[in-house]
Amino acid sequence: MINNWKFGYKCIQYAHGRRSNGILMIIFLLISLLFFVMWPDTIFGGYMLMCASLMPTQMLSSLNVSSLVQSSPVRKKMQTLIPAVFTCGNVLIMYLISVLIHGITILIKPETTGSVCISVILETAVMAIMMIYLAVAYKYFITSIAAFLIIYSILFSEADILKIDPGFFPPGSAAFPLTALSCLAILLAGGFLQYLFSLLVYKAPMSKMAQAASLREEL
Repeated sequence: MINNWKFGYKCIQYAHGRRSNGILMIIFLLISLLFFVMWPDTIFGGYMLMCASLMPTQMLSSLNVSSLVQSSPVRKKMQTLIPAVFTCGNVLIMYLISVLIHGITILIKPETTGSVCISVILETAVMAIMMIYLAVAYKYFITSIAAFLIIYSILFSEADILKIDPGFFPPGSAAFPLTALSCLAILLAGGFLQYLFSLLVYKAPMSKMAQAASLREEL
């Protein structure tokens, strides 16, 4: 798995849009820093941090429109296993950073334990959905966006069945470590599901809508 992750990073040096995606990644990181400083017990800092981890996947996906990759024996891996491992690895790195910052927040303000645990659960749920979304987005762009928005709106709706009581996570307990470990398992499951979904749609042609305008003529 580590070799596939390293291979992904080697590949993005040939990717399209490295500058624009790199700038966007820096913007996400700066915004996440702002949220962590201003509102450390909310979802936004961790969410923006992990969104930054998806930019390398965007760059990696641009290679799949090239004739060199399309005719390569690693074509299937470049659209299935490698993106899944690459995405999951990058998301996990940012997740661990987010958990560290959230943990420091709880040490400084134990009364925020409940809100921090809820934030970690929500940002993890969104990122797991995003990972699955990436498995199909480059094949069925419009459909995948519609499905993501529907699920996202349900997740953050006011439906009583989706509300989490902060009192369920008492300060000074093992609530945060257990939440962090559980969410880590969710992200690993998200990576596995990303791989499975990518296998399901592998034979479908690349979507032009999912690519930058300069790459659409290659499809």
